[in-house]
Amino acid sequence: MIIANVVLNDFTRDNRVLKISQSLQVLGHVVTVVALSGQGLPECESHASGFQVRRIRCRTNRMPRGIFFGMIKFSELAMRIVWQFRKAEAWHCNDIEAFVLGVFAKTLNPKLRLIYDCHEFEAERNAKSNLEKKMVGWLERRFIRFAEDVFVVSPSILKAYQDRYSAFGLPRVELLRNVPHANSSGSPTDRKLRSALGLSPEAFVAIYQGAFTYNRGIEQMLDMAWEMKDDAIELIFMGYGPLESAIQAVAKELPWVHFHPAVSYEDVTRYSADADVGLVSVKPTCLSYLYCLPNKLFEYIQAGLPVMVNDLPDCKALLSDYGIGIAVQPDTPEQWRQELIQLKQTLRNGSENYQEGLQHAQSELTWERESTILETVYAKA
Repeated sequence: MIIANVVLNDFTRDNRVLKISQSLQVLGHVVTVVALSGQGLPECESHASGFQVRRIRCRTNRMPRGIFFGMIKFSELAMRIVWQFRKAEAWHCNDIEAFVLGVFAKTLNPKLRLIYDCHEFEAERNAKSNLEKKMVGWLERRFIRFAEDVFVVSPSILKAYQDRYSAFGLPRVELLRNVPHANSSGSPTDRKLRSALGLSPEAFVAIYQGAFTYNRGIEQMLDMAWEMKDDAIELIFMGYGPLESAIQAVAKELPWVHFHPAVSYEDVTRYSADADVGLVSVKPTCLSYLYCLPNKLFEYIQAGLPVMVNDLPDCKALLSDYGIGIAVQPDTPEQWRQELIQLKQTLRNGSENYQEGLQHAQSELTWERESTILETVYAKA
């Protein structure tokens, strides 16, 4: 099958799109990732996994910002993508924007199969205005019946889609969590993270890895850091994003706070495995965040780390099911600090052992197992 895997970013850090493209290619499909152009990025390239990447460049990119010019830019982008890839047999549409383009493409090619892959709760995403949320909800109610399958990333989002859209022709909804590939090493063998930061093998290390953006708990972790002088806990932030300068400023002031640049998707679990505990503290500022199962949660598990989370129902349920961490309540800097101190003590004195649960979770929460749903969906006649 000829598949266009459509994503409206530059496809440089989207590991979900990467894994899906790799898996579909292995299944024998001809896959092209359709993405946006970016400075210094090739418009056409062949990925090492065998699929193709096409980045679409628009003449209107240099127009000023604003709603009016944004609509012009999106219109040109839509026309270019829809026309160039209208003859594909299937579109794998990542998020609502790509799905809307897929619906347009289907008007030109009625046999086109649309797979709607919701990376978040699309109508309840963070930092969206009420008007934008209402518009996305309207689009989903109007067009979701044109999808043959819908993928979501957590059980709570799956139920929410069923509740909201069953009356509007919602097809079967599948849970396709963004879990990583199985980690063959399972433990740090080279201590690259500690070595890079000058930390001893005996240090107790808590790591936050991922995007340094707002409402992910970073601000709270930095507030906590100022009270950790005598705790003998090293706090590492590994990643990239708009809060990087704030992290680096605190790291200059506090010797127990450390910044490490983002590493490749292939290396992230190996680096994280050099820590003792992984931190997840997404702020429930919207339903998409409340119901999330972040990539980092699964990456910590594959790295063999117990996990600390805040009051997020799907995250807490996962930790409880496998017995691999603790939920911090109330979600305050001081409570996080106290729980970290307690976890350090229990791990060091052996009164708590998460290894059996982690090994169970590591064997089940792998992309090799999760991606079998792709074969089932794309094997449909």
